Amino acid sequence: MTTATLPVTQVLAKTVDVLLADVAIRVQLSPTAYDKAVARHEAIKRWIERAKSPLNGCVEHFYPQGSMATRSTIASKLRTDEFDIDIVAALLLAADTPAAAVLDLLCEAIRAEPGSRYYDMAERRTRCITVHYADGMHLDVTPLLRRPATPERESWLFHHRERTSPELGERLIANPYGFAAWFNERMPLDHDFVQMYEARSLAYERTVLAGLVDDDPVPPQEHPGRKSMAVIVLQLLKRWRNVQYDLRTGRRPPSILMSKLVADNVGHAATLSQELLHQSRQMLAAFRHWQAAGQRIQVANPCCAADVLTDRWPASMSDQSQFIKDLSALVKDVQRLVEGCLLDEMKEILINLFGEEPTGAAVDAYAERIGEPIRAGRGRHETGSGRIVVPAASVAGVVASPTPVRATPPHRFHGDSWER
Repeated sequence: MTTATLPVTQVLAKTVDVLLADVAIRVQLSPTAYDKAVARHEAIKRWIERAKSPLNGCVEHFYPQGSMATRSTIASKLRTDEFDIDIVAALLLAADTPAAAVLDLLCEAIRAEPGSRYYDMAERRTRCITVHYADGMHLDVTPLLRRPATPERESWLFHHRERTSPELGERLIANPYGFAAWFNERMPLDHDFVQMYEARSLAYERTVLAGLVDDDPVPPQEHPGRKSMAVIVLQLLKRWRNVQYDLRTGRRPPSILMSKLVADNVGHAATLSQELLHQSRQMLAAFRHWQAAGQRIQVANPCCAADVLTDRWPASMSDQSQFIKDLSALVKDVQRLVEGCLLDEMKEILINLFGEEPTGAAVDAYAERIGEPIRAGRGRHETGSGRIVVPAASVAGVVASPTPVRATPPHRFHGDSWER
């Protein structure tokens, strides 16, 4: 009988790969939250284009950007189910419209008059209008203006701080649409991994949805589990970053930068834990290269050289140095997981990397359920090492008991998502 000590090429044959998959499932956008995001996306679009809106007839395209387009959305907070959904409003305005005027016009279109549906929910920010919902979801609507005679959807991105002189506004070149297309083309779908991850996602959803009365299951045409191993690793890395920066002030490394670095290095590992280790090492090497040269890292959108993904972070060599320290610790921890350790140590490492909420209960449930084959005589404790050896099907089949579920539903948006 094949056991959990199979070669690492066996997808999810090792405990660490099972647990990493379960953590990723737990921090993703849930089917219910995704459907809610889609509905709100459509509602805000209709509202901006309504007859009395100052932008009526002025919206060329309306599409998500950032993690929704790359299918890598995770909760924005550690202890709540808050999600930031980024949307592009590509506008048809005069080419010389100032940055402050563009942002003010979009804010006026969304807020409308006192007492209207979004009036108390909309916040004008430096590059977007944020709509705050009572359940913790945020929609960031970013206005873009198409640059003529350039590649598809290359646009002006506007930057202006409210209550400052309009002359202080800036225009930046951006192409989030092109970046998402580039990213998605580089994400290989390994059949064995896709099958296993999809099965786990479905099983976890069924476990949670079985206790819900009013929620409908996700439409079956394409399950969210059908995604590249590298995308799962990107979600884990973003969650790890959020844990590291939870109590720090200032900006954190942007998701768009991490997405670019992950996409540059896909396809070099056979398992989830090995891919996480590989990507962590490559990211660390990239930052060390720039640090050794005495420069802050500079990365551009591969589809638009003028679109600088590092325009706001790192703000200093100190910011970069701190992230290098974080990455060095991450590599050390993941190396330990890949080498193999007892479940108690594995739990401690995973909680340190990804937080208590998505990992603690999952590991505890795993420990409880993995004991069942041993009690039934289908597994054994390995003498001397303390390791648990059970059939591989038992390892891969363990599904964590339901704490907050976040399995990302099928991608139904058209366009891409932009996280800076």
